[in-house]
Amino acid sequence: MFSKKKQEVIKRLITHTLPLCSKEELPLIFFWTPKSGCTSLIKWYFFQLGLLQQAIDYNDAYSIHQYRIKVFETQEDYKVKIAEQLLRGKKDVFKLVRNPYKRTVSSFLSTLNNKVLMSQVAPGAHNGLSFKQFLYQIKKLGVGKGSINLHIAQQYIEEEELFIKNYIPLENFESEIKAIEKKYNLLDSPILDIMQSPHHRAQKMTNKNNKIFAEINMSQESLKKPLPDYKYFYDAETIDLVRELFKKDIINYGYDQHILN
Repeated sequence: MFSKKKQEVIKRLITHTLPLCSKEELPLIFFWTPKSGCTSLIKWYFFQLGLLQQAIDYNDAYSIHQYRIKVFETQEDYKVKIAEQLLRGKKDVFKLVRNPYKRTVSSFLSTLNNKVLMSQVAPGAHNGLSFKQFLYQIKKLGVGKGSINLHIAQQYIEEEELFIKNYIPLENFESEIKAIEKKYNLLDSPILDIMQSPHHRAQKMTNKNNKIFAEINMSQESLKKPLPDYKYFYDAETIDLVRELFKKDIINYGYDQHILN
C-alpha cells in the first residue's frame, strides 16, 4: 500500500500543471512551472519522443502548448499514469526551476502584455503599473498556487521533494540537458534551436541607460521599446519584496538570497 501522505503530495503535484511523462519511451519525469523555461523543456521532450514537428505544425500561434494541452495531456488516463509512475519510483524525477529574481520580472512583463492577468493583479491600473506596484499587488493576493495565476505564483509545491530529487536551473539549461542526454542515452538534440522561443523577452532587453526602473510606470506600449535588463528593475525595496514573496523558491532551489545573478 502506498502511504496516504505520498498520495496527498502527488495530488498537489498534478493539480495545476501536469509533468511531462511517457509510459515507456523515456525513463524520466519532468515537472515545470510557467515563466521558468517551460517552452524549451516541452519542445526538447517532444523532440525526444519524435513529436516535435507534429507539435509545431499543430497550431501557428502557441503550437507547443496547444499540442501539449489538447493532444499530449488528453491521452487516456494521463493523470492516473503519472501518479502510478511516481508511486512506483522507477523513473528519475526532475524539475526545471528559475532564479526568482529573473522570473518575477518576466512575470511582470507578461502581466503588462495580458489583459486577463492585468485585470486579476491590478484591475484599476489603466495608466500602467510599476514593478514595485506589481509586487505589492501580488503580495496582497498571495503567491501560492491557487491564489494567483500560475505565470506569477511561486514555483515550489509543498513537500515536492518527496518525489522530485533532481533540479535543473534554467540558467544552466543547455549544459544540464546535454548531460541528461548523455547519462540516459537519449537523442542528441539541437538544443540551441530548441531554446529559441517567441516568448523570450531577453532579446529585447537592450536598453543601456542603467536607470533603475523599479518605480517607473510601464504598459503594454512599453514592451514595444527596448527593455532594461532585469537587474535594473531592482532597488533595495524590490529585492526585499521578491526575497519575501518567493522565499520558498529561493531557499528550496538553492538560489542566493542576496545575489540577483
